[in-house]
Amino acid sequence: QRQRRYAQDRRGRQRSRDRRQHRIVRQGRTVEAGGGGTAHGALPRDHRGRNEHVNEPTLEAAAGITAGLEAIATDAVERARRAGADQAEACVESSRSFSVEVNGGKIETLKQSATRGLGLRVIVNGAVGFVSSNDLAGDRVDDLARRAVALARLSTPDPANALPTPAEAGGDGADLGLLDPAVVALPAEAEIEMALELERVALAHDPRIRRTDGAHVSSGSGTSVIANSHGLLRASSGAAVSAYVVPLADDRDGKQQNGAYGLTKRRLADLPRMDAIAREAAGRAVARIGARSVATARVPVVMHPDVAGSWIAEMLDAFSGESVIKKASWLTEKLGATIASPLVTLVDDGTLVGGVGSGPHDGEGVATRRNVLIERGVCAMFLYDAYHARRVGTRSTGSAVRGYSSVPGVGFHNLYLEPGGDAPEAILRKADRGFYMTDQGSFGFNSVTGDYSFQAQGFWIERGEKAFPVEGVTVASNSLDMLRNLVAVGSDLRWEGSVASPTILIAEMTVSGSGG
Repeated sequence: QRQRRYAQDRRGRQRSRDRRQHRIVRQGRTVEAGGGGTAHGALPRDHRGRNEHVNEPTLEAAAGITAGLEAIATDAVERARRAGADQAEACVESSRSFSVEVNGGKIETLKQSATRGLGLRVIVNGAVGFVSSNDLAGDRVDDLARRAVALARLSTPDPANALPTPAEAGGDGADLGLLDPAVVALPAEAEIEMALELERVALAHDPRIRRTDGAHVSSGSGTSVIANSHGLLRASSGAAVSAYVVPLADDRDGKQQNGAYGLTKRRLADLPRMDAIAREAAGRAVARIGARSVATARVPVVMHPDVAGSWIAEMLDAFSGESVIKKASWLTEKLGATIASPLVTLVDDGTLVGGVGSGPHDGEGVATRRNVLIERGVCAMFLYDAYHARRVGTRSTGSAVRGYSSVPGVGFHNLYLEPGGDAPEAILRKADRGFYMTDQGSFGFNSVTGDYSFQAQGFWIERGEKAFPVEGVTVASNSLDMLRNLVAVGSDLRWEGSVASPTILIAEMTVSGSGG
């Protein structure tokens, strides 16, 4: 199971939101968990202390946990070598999470989990075997090592199969601020109260909001260790908090409009207050009341940062070296070519301090870095893990993502479109008449051709201003055309997860509706 985080789910806005908001972060990766969040300033004073029964371990124990996992990882590598592996790699992870969902003023779901596991990858005569387990006892690891070697002997050799050496991996980088003591110490009672506050404030925002589709809060922390037989040893710890709420506003004919909103942060202090999140979500729901379709037309489309972020995440597969090698990318043969407006610079940066997708190293222990995928309109590079880099005679870009129970694959860390100089209001004025797309739904994205076609909600633009809310339309084009016709980039870049974009304006797209 290869994680491509965020870009890989093509099931529409609802699942995109769930994936972005329901994640706990370990070692610069994201792993699915329950819903999430907390609010700086929104907690009662007594909720800022430690709770000895929830969200352990404490920071004081983190160093001991790391040392223990390092010992397990290096021991597993040695056992694999004794079992006959030419090369061996162990990935060991330990994580804890807590989540709460409330609805109707009552707790609907409480989840607390603790996970520890080992993934063992071996290479025998150029062939790979992989096994994983939650049982880390010594005799069990011996059994895993024998099984991994046996699987490798049944597999097909490939000269590109090799593990990174310490020299190839590079240094482990600076402290990126991924483990916030306030997140690790966050009590369950505080998370429950914040989820209740999210829903309470959303319901009080407008009398037309009489219920929600739930309010969610979660936190989690974890440590990951990578060790291999070349002597590479890398460890990292991280934590994150998330919060979101889905208010439902009554519309005509029994319809309801939702205003889902939420975000994920590494630091408790960086998450907005719960009342601010709730008001933003409620305001979105109320603004959609009275939405209608429009007649089919080719018009300028302004993309809200949420929608623009979803689009660039969908595009990410095209920049995967794996996809390019398989000729399953619409960017095959485009390296070095101008593929976009000069306003477009697309970056994946694993070294952002406090970034949700940041980490000192990737899933193979290779140091993360700032990778510029599109530089002022030019396709500048593709992303590689160690295997796919060797396939084409280059080096890993620090882009391997994985969990302990999966082999590495190509993914991203913090993906964003660099901001421009236009305020969002100025971009609406530039559009003059068109569609302001604030939310995307089902249909999807073709990662081979770059075709883009999504159901959408938003606002019709007349004379550079929002005229009325719109629903029941489909917005379609091709990503190369969209990139080339991108004529304005906003200054409003904001981070709410591991993907971010400012407001953008695309000169022309097809908006298909049923209106007259």
